[in-house]
Amino acid sequence: MTLIAIDAGHGMDTAGKRTPAFEDGTIMKENEFNEATAWYLSEALKRNGFATILVAPEKNDTSLQTRVQRANDAKADAYISIHANAYGNGWNSANGIESWIYDKSDANTLHLAEEIEKEVVAMTKRKDRGVKRSSDLYVLRYTKMMAVLVECGFLTNLEEATLLRSQKYRKDCAEGICKGICDYYGIIYTAEATQQTDCCPKRYETVQQLPYGKEVIHMLIDNGWLQGDEKGNLDLTLDMVRIFMVLDRAGVFEEKQQKTISAKEKKNGKRKKKA
Repeated sequence: MTLIAIDAGHGMDTAGKRTPAFEDGTIMKENEFNEATAWYLSEALKRNGFATILVAPEKNDTSLQTRVQRANDAKADAYISIHANAYGNGWNSANGIESWIYDKSDANTLHLAEEIEKEVVAMTKRKDRGVKRSSDLYVLRYTKMMAVLVECGFLTNLEEATLLRSQKYRKDCAEGICKGICDYYGIIYTAEATQQTDCCPKRYETVQQLPYGKEVIHMLIDNGWLQGDEKGNLDLTLDMVRIFMVLDRAGVFEEKQQKTISAKEKKNGKRKKKA
């Protein structure tokens, strides 16, 4: 079975990889797009008969060396790195999709990149910036298999940044990359069987099913703050997960943990005095 290594480019802590502030004052970090799209791509590829490995599943930043080593050790057949582009620091007109390969890559890698670029552009209907070559992008230079880095739109373009925040656009990018990989390998692409509607949001029963936010949900379960039904089903929607993630980043759960620890220490202190 063909194995595809998927790299959710950058981590949540990578400096500077974010949008300018939106009108409501919020920003989006690049990894929010990368992580969700990587998960959607993995699901799409498995649906089409591929095996996948996520080389950077951690919440914190994973080094480029670790990402590449995991793919090399797994003997992956192809490496796909998912990113969102940027130009400068403020909002501007730079826009579109582009794909990158190592400047010494062979014709097979170029062919794979061209198929991916074509299909992502078709799915997203964004500007085609073409396939480009680089001599110094680590994940392209040191991988031992075909490697393509896909820039799925600009964080610094207000229209594209708004798209990058949406679940539909993330899925469109993932499906486009999957179609390009299928085209390269001569496989007839199989689309998702059912389409989700806004009135009936998808429910996730286990942490493993979530496209993102797994670490926060694990933490809530470990602390006893989140429990499933009698069968252990969590019955979470992505809106619920996003709220938990926002609360976690605001430090709400850390404050609650500190209060719990303080209460336990105070209680233990009273017991010692009585003894």
